[in-house]
Amino acid sequence: MTDLTPVNLPQNLPRSVPAQRALELVFGNYAVNTRRAYERALKDFQKWADLHSTQDLENLDSLRMLEYKEHLKLSGKKSASINQAMSALKKICRVLAECGYIRQNPFKSSLIRNEKVSQLSNKGALRINQLQQMLDANENIAYDERVETLLRHRNKLLLKFLYFTAARRSEASLLNWENIRQDGRFWIAILEETKSGVPQKLKIREELYQELIVWRGDLQLSGLSTPWVFPSLGQRSMGNQMTGKAINEAIRRLGNAIGIKISTHYLRHTAITLALELGEPLQKVQAYARHASANTTVRYFHDQQLLEKNPTDTLPAL
Repeated sequence: MTDLTPVNLPQNLPRSVPAQRALELVFGNYAVNTRRAYERALKDFQKWADLHSTQDLENLDSLRMLEYKEHLKLSGKKSASINQAMSALKKICRVLAECGYIRQNPFKSSLIRNEKVSQLSNKGALRINQLQQMLDANENIAYDERVETLLRHRNKLLLKFLYFTAARRSEASLLNWENIRQDGRFWIAILEETKSGVPQKLKIREELYQELIVWRGDLQLSGLSTPWVFPSLGQRSMGNQMTGKAINEAIRRLGNAIGIKISTHYLRHTAITLALELGEPLQKVQAYARHASANTTVRYFHDQQLLEKNPTDTLPAL
């Protein structure tokens, strides 16, 4: 092992073949976004601490790790982001230490504690009439005239898909036509790359499936042959995969059109909250949302309930 120069997946890991192999075995089956987070955490720390070899890492004073955590706080990072970065570094150091590539683990859990994270969700649920207003506004947004019809159709369907399936933007971005299959009398979407790292499936309502088929026909009539369900329609990236950032921008634009500031996650939050409000069992909604913990699902619901039925609403006016 000679340095920490970026090499194969996951990137920014030691060049030594044995160590590289050990890290690949540990991180190779992680979800893409998780691997990217580990890569980014190591790269940022490597740059800050001026690390060039595993010897540098081994000789690192544990207090330097604590200093780095403080550096992240002072730079304005949120508590959840700090915890994510430090957790990644902790795992990388532990793997290298347990496999014998460094004799001393510089990450001391007794010194480096997690930041407290608010238990409140930072995303709200929308009302059905707001969703309808966004669909109506979509018909009047000034899109690029060269692909105006396709943009209106795609963004309308994108909003419906995200709402009806509670999909994450990364999942919508990666969805291709081969992922949509029949399962008995139902239509499903196979999510090959998910947050959990395990392939999952989403049910597609019949009316949504029919709209998807019409959309695919429109793409073909326009001469756009693409494997992606929601392709980019930009002039330089026409037909390519639509990025998660672009999906978020499309939904944000629909929200702006009716005077609300939202992100893609609001649609997921809305679907989950409404399902619980309509009496669907918690375990069923948890499975539908693909949450690892039911506590996350419940938090979505309770946050909204606290806003709509807050005890302070009953206090006498002054």
